Amino acid sequence: MSARLDAQYRARAVHSLGDTEIDVLVIGGGVVGAGAALDAAARGLSVTLVEARDFAAGTSSRSSKLIHGGLRYLEQLDFWLVREALKERGLLLHRLAPHLVRPVSFLLPLRHRVWERAYLGAGVALYDTIGGARALPMHRHLSRTRALELAPALREDALTGAIRYFDAQVDDARHTMMIARTAARHGATVLTRAKVTALLRDGERVVGAEVTDLETGRAHPLRARRGVSAPGGWAREMYPKTRRAVPVHRPEYNGGAHQ
Repeated sequence: MSARLDAQYRARAVHSLGDTEIDVLVIGGGVVGAGAALDAAARGLSVTLVEARDFAAGTSSRSSKLIHGGLRYLEQLDFWLVREALKERGLLLHRLAPHLVRPVSFLLPLRHRVWERAYLGAGVALYDTIGGARALPMHRHLSRTRALELAPALREDALTGAIRYFDAQVDDARHTMMIARTAARHGATVLTRAKVTALLRDGERVVGAEVTDLETGRAHPLRARRGVSAPGGWAREMYPKTRRAVPVHRPEYNGGAHQ
């Protein structure tokens, strides 16, 4: 199928439901579901993603919009996590989604003249360098006068100076849509306005789902050989005793960190 997600694409996608058994069924079109579909499709598996509303209709359009390395995790000494996040930030900025991710600066006010500037400055300096290749401008130490020029709404007696550092910001809904389109380009079938109304079971195993096309009201059985993944809010609805989203059956396929 073409990656152009128009009316013709949707008609073909609906028509394909139930025709053959697929490898992986992904329920939910948020960023995790779209990422899982892309991961599986890129590995050569046949994938169908179904979403009851629209891509990024839930949490994936209500995030902080930040693409960051987790500055606060430095205080917890989780250097590996920060390094990995900064590496991914650089990839998003310069390779994967430069049209959606842009630099954004932060002003960190300082209340104490000596120790706070040294302590926080050391942390931000480490943050700037731990990721390896430079993706964003280095931090800068600012006087109170310069900080108030950048943020005139601050009270003069609220700070003695500031540190300005950079992270990145993303249009989260468009980013999720881009991942879904990329999954389709790799051969996945991605379908919105298609709601899972029942699970198909083989004993204790979940082996598929009944998918209802909300445009027509027609239900289609869809079976998956290798796995059914239910990230996000759908998993909490279908499995109220489960606190995190997990694939319900994947004996042969390990899709990486999309759990």
